[in-house]
Amino acid sequence: MKQKNTQAANAYGGAKPIATKIKKWVETAKQLRTENIIFALPITRLTSIKSLCQDEIAAEHFALYLSKQVQKQTKDASCPSNLSPSEWEIHKTLIADAIAIKERYIENPTYEGKQSLQRLLRQIDELQGDDFRNVHWTTVHFVKSGYLLKLEYAIRCFTERDFPYYAYKLAREYTESYEPRYGSGLIPESVPRLLEVAEFWCNYYFGQNLNQKFPQLMEKG
Repeated sequence: MKQKNTQAANAYGGAKPIATKIKKWVETAKQLRTENIIFALPITRLTSIKSLCQDEIAAEHFALYLSKQVQKQTKDASCPSNLSPSEWEIHKTLIADAIAIKERYIENPTYEGKQSLQRLLRQIDELQGDDFRNVHWTTVHFVKSGYLLKLEYAIRCFTERDFPYYAYKLAREYTESYEPRYGSGLIPESVPRLLEVAEFWCNYYFGQNLNQKFPQLMEKG
C-alpha cells in the first residue's frame, strides 16, 4: 500500500505539495493548543482535503477511516437525550452495518454494494426526521443525530461523483466545534480530531504517522 500510495503522491505532482497540506493542519493544531486563541480558526483550512481526494479510492478509504472513528465516539457516548435507548441502538447498528458494507465494497466494488449503500442513505434520511425550519431566508434541516450526519457524508464519498466535496463535508463535520467564547470553527477542542484527519492522510500517502513525518512539529509546545 505504501508503494502504491507513494506512486499516487508522485502522480499528484510530487510528495512535497501533499506534505505541505498535511503540515499546515499540524501547525493549526499546534496553534490551537499553544496560543491564546480568541476566536475560532476558519474551518475552511480543511478545504485542501478536496485536492487530496484525487480519486474515489482515496475518498473511500478516508470515509471508512472516519466512519470507524465515529463508531468509537458512539461506543464512548451515552444515549443522546433526544433519542430513546432503542433508537440509539438502531443508530449504532446502522453505523456498524455501514462500516461492514464499505469494507466489502473497497475489497470488491460492485453494483450491488453501491445499492446497499444507497439503501442506507434512505434509512438515514428516515431516521433524521423532517424538522425543516426557515433560518435567515434559507431552509435548514435540523437532524436528530450528528453521528448519522457524518455517516451520511461518509457514504456519499462512495456513491456520489463529487466525492471530494463530501470528503471535505465529512472532515468539516467531524472536526468543527462550537463554544460561546470562540464561536464555530476550529477551536482547542478540535485538536484531537484535526490530528486524526492529518494522521490518516500522512499514513495514506507516506506510510508514516505524524510523529515520524514531522517529529519537531509534533513536539508539544
